[in-house]
Amino acid sequence: MSDLPSPSRVVRGLALLSGGGLLLVVLGAATVAMLAEFAKTWRWYFRMEQAMALAMPATLVLLGLFVAGLVGMVALAARD
Repeated sequence: MSDLPSPSRVVRGLALLSGGGLLLVVLGAATVAMLAEFAKTWRWYFRMEQAMALAMPATLVLLGLFVAGLVGMVALAARD
């Protein structure tokens, strides 16, 4: 037999890693937003806007991977 992992294990890993990455990206952007609200300066509001602009593409990609992993887990659940 081959040493390749089973498809359900790969899909589960995809869902877990993308979900964890999504959590970290959103947590980082939220932290900058909270700091901006505490500081209440235009400099921090600009930093918040920059953080949101950086986080949005990563969030969309990770969310897509997370949903694909969850759908794959449901599709492969009957096989286990």
